[in-house]
Amino acid sequence: MSDNKASSSSGQRQPGLQFSTALGTPETKRKMLLYRRLLSRELSKEVKDAQTILRARNRRLQEQDMGRFPRS
Repeated sequence: MSDNKASSSSGQRQPGLQFSTALGTPETKRKMLLYRRLLSRELSKEVKDAQTILRARNRRLQEQDMGRFPRS
């Protein structure tokens, strides 16, 4: 176990992602671009969901401030 720690910290950098194709090939570059595009879509979806939640929360608080309370 200590051998693993020593080898990982000895300056050899492990790649974050590994594809089934060799590094630097056009197919790997295409896969990387696809991965980045999917990741950015997921992140923007999370931001959009968070904004929707905040909007609903603010609307509810504003209605409560105006004296309207939810019927639930």
